[in-house]
Amino acid sequence: MSNYKTNIIDKKSFGRFPKLNIHKLTGTFLGVLVMTFVGSHNVYAEHKDGRKAKLKEIIVAAPKVALQDRGNGNPGTLTVPNNAEALEIIRKTPGGVHIVGAERYEDDYPLSFEDTLEYVPGVYAKKRFGEEVRLGIRGAGLSRGFHLRGLRLLQDGIPFNLADGGGDFQEADFLALQRIEVYKGGNAMQYGGVTLGGSVNMISKTGHSHPGDLFRTEIGSDSTYRGHIQSGRAYEKFDFFVSVTAAKSDGFRNHAEQENAKFNGNVGIWLSDDVETRFFLTGNEINLELPGTVDLSTALNSPQKANFFAIADDQQRDINSVRFSNKTTINLNDDHLIDVGAYVNYKELFHPIIRFVGVIDQESVDYGVYAQGAGSYKLGGYKSEYRLGVTTQFGDTDAKVFANNSGQRGTQTADSDQTADNVVVYGQNNLYVTPKLALVTGAQFVYAKREDKNFASPAETDSDTYDSFNPKIGAIYEASKTIQFFGNVSKSFEPPTFIELTQGGTTGFTPVRAQKAWTAEVGTRGEYKMASWDVTFYRAWVEDEMLQFTVGAGFPASTFNADDTIHQGVELGLDLQLAQSLLISGDNLRLRNVYNYNHFYFEGDSQFGDNDIAGQPKNAYQGELRYDYGNEGYLAVNVDAVDRADVDFANNLEAPGFAIMGLTAGYNINKNINVFFSGRNLLNKRYISTFSTITDSSTASTSVFYAGDDRRFFSGVTINF
Repeated sequence: MSNYKTNIIDKKSFGRFPKLNIHKLTGTFLGVLVMTFVGSHNVYAEHKDGRKAKLKEIIVAAPKVALQDRGNGNPGTLTVPNNAEALEIIRKTPGGVHIVGAERYEDDYPLSFEDTLEYVPGVYAKKRFGEEVRLGIRGAGLSRGFHLRGLRLLQDGIPFNLADGGGDFQEADFLALQRIEVYKGGNAMQYGGVTLGGSVNMISKTGHSHPGDLFRTEIGSDSTYRGHIQSGRAYEKFDFFVSVTAAKSDGFRNHAEQENAKFNGNVGIWLSDDVETRFFLTGNEINLELPGTVDLSTALNSPQKANFFAIADDQQRDINSVRFSNKTTINLNDDHLIDVGAYVNYKELFHPIIRFVGVIDQESVDYGVYAQGAGSYKLGGYKSEYRLGVTTQFGDTDAKVFANNSGQRGTQTADSDQTADNVVVYGQNNLYVTPKLALVTGAQFVYAKREDKNFASPAETDSDTYDSFNPKIGAIYEASKTIQFFGNVSKSFEPPTFIELTQGGTTGFTPVRAQKAWTAEVGTRGEYKMASWDVTFYRAWVEDEMLQFTVGAGFPASTFNADDTIHQGVELGLDLQLAQSLLISGDNLRLRNVYNYNHFYFEGDSQFGDNDIAGQPKNAYQGELRYDYGNEGYLAVNVDAVDRADVDFANNLEAPGFAIMGLTAGYNINKNINVFFSGRNLLNKRYISTFSTITDSSTASTSVFYAGDDRRFFSGVTINF
């Protein structure tokens, strides 16, 4: 057993919309912090024992699971626990959960979730283009060949998704994070996660977790450049962290150029000995060209080639956004904490796509409040730990569509106001019937409303409401201080987004029902001698799964509800410490393995019988053999291999499997300067990264493939001040 001792210390302007000036936003925020810095004293990275705030010492007697990263050991705060503290909290979940510390991917070139979540069991993330990925957990959102659905994506507990459930990836800045938390399926209850896939929560760095100043610059293939600066400070009564990241790349494929600037900042303030409040501010300016999909032959033989219409229509996705939120944590006593918070997200989307659709031009405002209580108490002489709360999200989108004149707005073709409301009330209790065995019970009540006021075609105006009660029951057994067994059964619920509801071909909403599922999972996590592991077996019985169907000649809708479907699989992570002190004292050789088996299929469907559901390979493996030369440097070789995958629900077309190799290396010049090098697809394999699903390849267009990148190299240097 190892004891970890930490301290919780008590391109353009989008029409009429003003352009977000990321430089002014950054300058204003930094200016306020500099003024504070000049007028303050006693800067320190860790709190003094004599401060007024109550210092709560925690001894984390947890498995040294290499798969679950513990971070840099710097202290956390009431509002943002550090990685070790977060790991102790997350291990009380009777199901698939995972933590990825930023140190796991910062010694490489982290561009997207494909890079940051690559060694998380159960996560499938493959690049479409740029920072866009096909992100799935347990088959959630398989029918969506663009954007995001089926997962709740958050930063510091605040949703990235729009209120209707759809979302984008490009606003995430992984260099501004200290960790990523993954909650699979019904294990995402505390963040309002109600879907089959669960939630991914990105946690920002703070002045306590990352004190000091840092500069990082990276270059690479396709004229890729990225610069990042950050600064963190911790004072007697508050701390702050700010970062700015700017990047530019031509992209591997034609018409895939991207430019972006991202700002992240937060300030934590102690209002009293037991109350801390933290304000978060992010801003993004993103300009992204879209290369589109191509047929299989083109993707394999001319992988750089873009879709003809992507170029002719100058397809793009440009985003300006500002997000502001607050979280306040109150320590009532040693056994009870209360979190309250509020947020507002403003987003502009300028999105020319295929001429059949046009230029999507949207302005959205999402806002909400949340409250949560957590603590422990005695029930009939038995220890119990509870968590209960409410989370809300309300959104209003001014949704316009114009004819696409080579990427410019033409005649307006659609004008609507889309509103989405969501309220989730939840509670969970862990009852320790013995010191080693906890029985877990929980429940959610979900209410959602979707309303579309169509000003261009008033007859299309419609609204609908959805609600569900989602129970959960499970158990956690501590076989030893380093080994856990767990299991649970939970219900999930996912209302349709406006993309599903406003497909056309009907008066009012397209008749798409909310997706529902019961999921059972069992597993174990822990360590023994040279091995650490994280293994989960799951099976989900899904009703009304939202998938693409052929429903009739001339009917343009593409997403309807399936009959009964099954999602099942194995999520396996295994780390092996192969050797230590091979060449010098303190060096080590480690093998990291992640294997995912997923089988998704129809069950007696009226159209597709018992066919497999298209969208994801059944077998996927990622491995890394890494040698760390003490604290001086490292060298790692990795492999990414996937099985062939069905592309259509008729099971007539498959994407070929692939296996590619990569290499990363790093060297610490001194304690303040380090460099890294990364080579990807070293054998220059031609392969299919991912694809969009279709109904039947004999009748539908098969230009649905995204080519994988050829051989690529990246390098960078980080300077700490």
